[in-house]
Amino acid sequence: MTTRQTVTIQGPEDRQKIATWARNVEAGTVVTFRKKSRSSEQSAKMWAMLGEVSDQVEWYGQKLDAEDWKDVFTASLRHARVVPGIDKGTYVPLGMHTSTLTIEEMSNLIELIYAFGAEHNVIFKEPKEQSDSGSTPSEPDTADSGALSASAASDDPPPTSSDAPLSQVDMDWLATVARMLWSATHWTGNADENLALLNNQRIACNALDASPSQAAREKAGSIYRVCKDAVLSNIYPPDALELVATHAGCTEKQITEIGASHD
Repeated sequence: MTTRQTVTIQGPEDRQKIATWARNVEAGTVVTFRKKSRSSEQSAKMWAMLGEVSDQVEWYGQKLDAEDWKDVFTASLRHARVVPGIDKGTYVPLGMHTSTLTIEEMSNLIELIYAFGAEHNVIFKEPKEQSDSGSTPSEPDTADSGALSASAASDDPPPTSSDAPLSQVDMDWLATVARMLWSATHWTGNADENLALLNNQRIACNALDASPSQAAREKAGSIYRVCKDAVLSNIYPPDALELVATHAGCTEKQITEIGASHD
């Protein structure tokens, strides 16, 4: 068995595999059991709702963007502790990332946003209306420009056209990009060096001889942001691989079979 293994328990065979590993691994091996993390559909819904709250609510005399509202709601959900910041007069809430929320926790967060919206007369549009109106929040990032445009991954808002159908050319290009980026995704050692390696690989992806559609570019941007979060330890690597495969429309094995070995 390699140094890392991930199994999603679906039935008796998966449970037996885990039991066999437990009997055979060396002493000191760390085992973690956790619930499945949030779904991409929940993430898209969350960002759509945050955009509506941002547009319609003024908070203590100022307008907050969707990212700020995410922090507000997450702090409320998790009853976050607040500690003084490094700079005088600043305060920092702890444990704000939503990328590690379980499906149940994400559902609770969405319900919290609904409840807040009801108290503040927020009108939430249906997902289709969000797409048609172009009001889904986005986060521009000049560092991710080019073929691999900034888009949804982990805590980042989703693009508006990533659900458009892809051609076979797009799918082949996207699978290649996913393999290239994942092969350059390392989460141990020097984070700055690992991030530089990933960014160099992103540039190499931009140089591929292909003309992908905008939808494919956005999905590639999502893949890059997931890999970046893995490098920065903002997301558990097996979760990152699962997301990369989802965005690329292929299996995890297809992503890793050509990729370089990871630390």
